[in-house]
Amino acid sequence: MVHKPVHILFLSTANSVRSLIAETLLRDFGGGRVRSFSAGTQPDGQMLPMVEQFLDAKGYDTAGLFSKTHKLYMEDGSPDIDLVISMSAPDENQPVLGPLGALRVHWKMPSVYSLKASSDQKTFIKAIYKQLEDSICRALQPSWDGLSVRDVQRLFEQVGPETHSSDKPHKTIIPECYIGDFSGTELALA
Repeated sequence: MVHKPVHILFLSTANSVRSLIAETLLRDFGGGRVRSFSAGTQPDGQMLPMVEQFLDAKGYDTAGLFSKTHKLYMEDGSPDIDLVISMSAPDENQPVLGPLGALRVHWKMPSVYSLKASSDQKTFIKAIYKQLEDSICRALQPSWDGLSVRDVQRLFEQVGPETHSSDKPHKTIIPECYIGDFSGTELALA
């Protein structure tokens, strides 16, 4: 059973958009149930300025957010990570990394860097935010009383973001090559 906050690490490539948004949302919505973190396998050292502006406009505190390497969470003295949620584009064959002993979930999500125009990127960030907000809220909706960390892992597997929805708002936002490639979430055993 979970008696302490579950430590969840969101892991993406650059740790400048997806994982930072997820960390922010989970930190804000999770209350005492979770502590959220984010990192990148190839961090670029900064949050995408559009993401910071977007989160600031929504009223989130972005003061402590920055792009950092996942290796920080493998060092002595780092927080014990219970669950790693990796995020990669459908066409990326990126291994799920993270601290040993942590359970893992993989969410397939496109990268903003595939879009060149800043207006497309802004629209894309709004869509990614909405997908992450929906997924995280659904994972937090049920009571976690009596749940094990493995149960929490299953919750996050079941609620992962998807881009194929009936109203198809993402066709103009997400590159066509990603449409139809999303199958929700899958357990990544790495």
